[in-house]
Amino acid sequence: MNQQTNLHNKAMLVGLAIRGWQARKYDKKISLEVVEKHSASSDAGRFNKHLLPGAAESYEAVHKKGRELRAFYYEQTLPWSKDGQRILPTSNYEQFAEGVRKLRNQYDLETDAFLRDYPRLKDDARVLLGSMFNEMDYPLTSEMAFKFGIDLEILPFPLAEDFRVNLADSEITRIRKDIEQRMQREMEQANKDLWNRLRNAVDNMVLRLSKPDGKFHDTLVGNINDLIDLIPRLNVTDDKQLEDIRAKCKAALTVHSPQQLRDDSIIRGRVAAQAAEISTLMDAYM
Repeated sequence: MNQQTNLHNKAMLVGLAIRGWQARKYDKKISLEVVEKHSASSDAGRFNKHLLPGAAESYEAVHKKGRELRAFYYEQTLPWSKDGQRILPTSNYEQFAEGVRKLRNQYDLETDAFLRDYPRLKDDARVLLGSMFNEMDYPLTSEMAFKFGIDLEILPFPLAEDFRVNLADSEITRIRKDIEQRMQREMEQANKDLWNRLRNAVDNMVLRLSKPDGKFHDTLVGNINDLIDLIPRLNVTDDKQLEDIRAKCKAALTVHSPQQLRDDSIIRGRVAAQAAEISTLMDAYM
């Protein structure tokens, strides 16, 4: 079984699209009035109206949940193409699917709350905008429900040998070779992404713990703990060097709680030195 076929069995591609109504609107009429008032060029600026009050908490909550879902999507997958699709190893599918399901449900609940609040927010906007208020800027409540949504697409991992068209054999062979080379580059980038994630977490630990009185959040340890748990599920190329470094991080950098690192200067200094040593070791592999 070649590497391409192996990856086809061990991973899939996923794409995420999050739709949401944007409470901003370019107002051409007001923009022209401002330009004329200041004797400026017609392309000097654009006036964008805020269609909802600044305290539209229900609206902000929907978009915040959407950002959480997008962050989770990037965290739990690996980069693949410029089209936005990403690699999801089968070993991480269950955790990914459960996380998406939970966040999608929360997104839907926040959307429902915003839709209930929408008529009131619209009335408040009428006061806020004064003569700039335009009824046409606001979808009907029944239409607004379709402005929000989450689309998740799952596709099989491609194989160069699946490329079959009516061309000369030599041309098909050349195209398949190009596909294989491109896929190899994509997988190298995906693997590099994992290395970079771990390297950034280790270097951040060096930076924060090397200062005896430096402050840090509990996430300093939590983030590296999460990565150590996640990497085996995302290491689709079975990179043994990455696994070795991961094991060293687990043995040296996650033993002590954040509070222990704050309270005990000796432990803090030792962990900082171990993190620096691991960071130096990573230089040989990156």
